[in-house]
Amino acid sequence: MRNGAKYTKISKWFLIILFIFSPTLLIDAQDIAEPPRAMWVWDVKIPASKESTRRLLEFCKTRNINRLYISAHHFSEQNIQNYRLFNRLAHSHDISVHALGGDPRWGLERYHQQPLRWFEAILSFNRAVKPRERFDGIQNDTEVYLLGKPWEQNKGKLLKEYLDLNRKIIELRQIEEADIIYACDIPFWYDDDPSLVVIWDGQAKSPSFHILDTVDSVTIMDYRNFADGPNGSIALAKNEIEYADSVNKKIYIGQETKENLYPEHITFAKMTEQEMESEIRKLVKAYGSNPAFAGIAMHHYLSYRKLVEKK
Repeated sequence: MRNGAKYTKISKWFLIILFIFSPTLLIDAQDIAEPPRAMWVWDVKIPASKESTRRLLEFCKTRNINRLYISAHHFSEQNIQNYRLFNRLAHSHDISVHALGGDPRWGLERYHQQPLRWFEAILSFNRAVKPRERFDGIQNDTEVYLLGKPWEQNKGKLLKEYLDLNRKIIELRQIEEADIIYACDIPFWYDDDPSLVVIWDGQAKSPSFHILDTVDSVTIMDYRNFADGPNGSIALAKNEIEYADSVNKKIYIGQETKENLYPEHITFAKMTEQEMESEIRKLVKAYGSNPAFAGIAMHHYLSYRKLVEKK
């Protein structure tokens, strides 16, 4: 027994020494594994092509992507069949598919019937097809601030009408008893400007917080090609991440790769993939342990692929 105890003590000390001195066992406690990414796919021709679909799904596999926001504005007899096949193939690769649509005018009350009809069309599609062919979610990319003069003249009114739209969609989902995720894309700066705080549903909050109260999840368009500093992507996502955590909601942090954008610091287009990933790792390290952080969302497929493949 005494010999056994002696060997046990030796083994424990050996493991401690091995852990301290072996470089392969040294672990950075702050090194957090990145969750799978999301990605916008705006090209409506991709679901219509088996080869393009194959290439997209292969790309997702190599870049840890398991959630697609796929453009699905309109449904016809032909593209319904395309979406059925596309969704089935994506699901066979363990990738969820979220119907993507949006128009700045959708935020205006007089246009609300358009997105509501779109939402109803997706629910009808899901009811008519097999489970593996359904959309998993709906991604609303309505950016009312792109309306120009109407936005500048009455931001508060437009924001309230936009918030009303999202509540109407949630209420329609409840009426239809639909099992589908509803999420929105929002800019990082909705919470930065005190003049954008609106009284809605009896509470004065930034539009970002009202949206997080209403929908299932949000993707922040946090477009910076650097993570650190007061104007970096970490700082710009902080308020949304913290608020989402407080209301038990999820946030994807969007990163831009599109070319020919101004100012240049909003996109990674002129950087290498290695340089981009270095900045994204900082974001993941900053928020990866927060329950509200769902992952990184890449905008968008064609420009992201071009960045990856450039020499």
